[in-house]
Amino acid sequence: MVVTTTADIQQEKTGGKTVTVTVDGEPVDVPKRTTPNTILALAGIDAGTHYLVRITGRHQHSFAGRGEEEINVHERETFVSVSTGPTPTA
Repeated sequence: MVVTTTADIQQEKTGGKTVTVTVDGEPVDVPKRTTPNTILALAGIDAGTHYLVRITGRHQHSFAGRGEEEINVHERETFVSVSTGPTPTA
């Protein structure tokens, strides 16, 4: 039985071209043409409880509610994940 993951499908679409981006400070290899949810999955983050934000200088571009939108990513881009769950109080 062959299991096909979202990442496998994305790599097939892009001919295997990947770039290294940073998600929450950790390097992650992702397809150049991908989705925010795929980036989260490759970073080991649950897309059901998080969304992705692209950081460009002082600007933040949120992909909240658009996790399946196809995007182009570039080498050394920076992303952070944001939890959609409740914020704990001290």
